Amino acid sequence: MKQQNRSPEDIVEVVFEVGSFFEGMTKYHFKVTDTGSILTTSSWTNPESESVLSHFETTEMQLKIYELKTENWKKEYIAPNVLDGTEWKFSIKCDGEEPVYYMGMNAYPSKWDDLLRIFGYVHED
Repeated sequence: MKQQNRSPEDIVEVVFEVGSFFEGMTKYHFKVTDTGSILTTSSWTNPESESVLSHFETTEMQLKIYELKTENWKKEYIAPNVLDGTEWKFSIKCDGEEPVYYMGMNAYPSKWDDLLRIFGYVHED
């Protein structure tokens, strides 16, 4: 098992992209600022939107991301026999460190549903 991020407050940036060929990709960019954070959402079909999060909301978001325990994830999740489906990319950056990258196609890490809930992603059927 890899070492856990030092603390939730160390998480300073997260980028999560998810979608499919038919739905298009949705991108979420969470970045900590001096006063809180900014969550930017964009997709192929909707214009970019930006939410400014308070210090309290930022702390809650950092804790939820921390609880994903991404240090236990593999770098790549691939279901080789599935042609159409969900593709995703996720990166997490902690203060003073380089970002760590993960990706997948039709296969997912533990707590995948929690990750989708954190960013409010809803899969279109």
